[in-house]
Amino acid sequence: MSSAGKIEETDLRTSNERLKKYIREKVNHLLSVMGTKPLNKEELDDSTLIELDPIGIIALSFEQVLEHQKETNRRLTVAKDQLQAVFDTVGVCISIIDEDMRIVNCNEKQKELLVSSNTKAIGRHCYDIYCGKDSPNLDCPAVETLATGKPVFIREVKKKHKHFQIVTSPLNDADGKVTGVIEVSMDVTEKKKVEELMRQAEKLTAVGLLAGGIAHELNNPLGNILGYATLLLKDRESGLRPEHREKLEIIVEQAKKGGDIIRGLLDFSRQSVPSFSNVPINDIIRKTVRTLQNRFSSQRIKTDVVLPETFIVRADPRQIELVILNLLLNSIQAFEGVNGREKTISVRTGRENDFVQVTIADNGPGIPEEILPNIFDPFFTTKPIGKGAGLGLSICSGIIKEHKGSIHAGSEAGKGTEFVFLLPAAGPASG
Repeated sequence: MSSAGKIEETDLRTSNERLKKYIREKVNHLLSVMGTKPLNKEELDDSTLIELDPIGIIALSFEQVLEHQKETNRRLTVAKDQLQAVFDTVGVCISIIDEDMRIVNCNEKQKELLVSSNTKAIGRHCYDIYCGKDSPNLDCPAVETLATGKPVFIREVKKKHKHFQIVTSPLNDADGKVTGVIEVSMDVTEKKKVEELMRQAEKLTAVGLLAGGIAHELNNPLGNILGYATLLLKDRESGLRPEHREKLEIIVEQAKKGGDIIRGLLDFSRQSVPSFSNVPINDIIRKTVRTLQNRFSSQRIKTDVVLPETFIVRADPRQIELVILNLLLNSIQAFEGVNGREKTISVRTGRENDFVQVTIADNGPGIPEEILPNIFDPFFTTKPIGKGAGLGLSICSGIIKEHKGSIHAGSEAGKGTEFVFLLPAAGPASG
């Protein structure tokens, strides 16, 4: 063999030894990773290397790692879906907000209460989407949490006509730096309404006692005024001149109106006990419409009264007359300042299952949408001082509820208002 050949053989042997050494080290490293005790040099000869099949071991290991990764991903997906389900179905509003006050994520409750339909919230500023503002408020709890890194609790804040309690907590990265805010909001609108009703009930208890006392004190002198004025009108021999008789008629009319107010106060204070009987509702309506005929004529209001059947209700006729009177007066007053078009008040009766339905509607200017939910509240009125105390519709609501019925109002700006109340029917309708 030539010297050149010997050198090549030596180099090849050296390379093989280096390769075997490298393979042995990597095999032992692989065995160590797999938790198997490394083999000694004598245990890892050439034949052992072939039997061990290191490449097969590596391939199998990669396959196991891949399967493990797939299973881990599957579990993470399930956990993510479960977390998202909890995030979306929890009964409070949750938002994740970044340092720039942009919405990173928000749950379905938050979208339902504070995000307009077809509006994309993610990536938008929270103060724009949730509050409809161009910049955050100075008292914004998210701003304070971003600045201080501390949780903030706000007892009450109003957003889009709803009331919320809000808690903001910092969202920190691995180094403890505040990178965002988790905002949790609870809708307390209904709770606030209940609290307001309780406060209102306490006020009404005191006012009711006062109203009842005043009504009783005024009832006797007002009755005397009405009685003597009526006697003078009936006295044919008194020689009253027409203008004096007209003034006495005004006194009688105003005294009766005062009596209605007193009865309303007594009803409001619940000091008058209803006297229930079976009464035809249409007769009460006709009587009340006749009482107001002069008012209709003087204001040029057309009345459209359709009473197709005789409906019998179980009710106190005096109290139901008061309800109808108040609703008709409410419609008459709605036309104040309305000129240049036909003014109409319509009255309808009908049957609604076990109830008799009475509808009183006008084509006046209507009730603004924002105040419609409050019209039956005691002392709520849009009239100027001296024009009304805000008790009329409240008394109507109280009487109807005491009769185990219901009352509601519908209105559209510029198209009028409709009041509908239901009373339990005392029997089948008759023609």
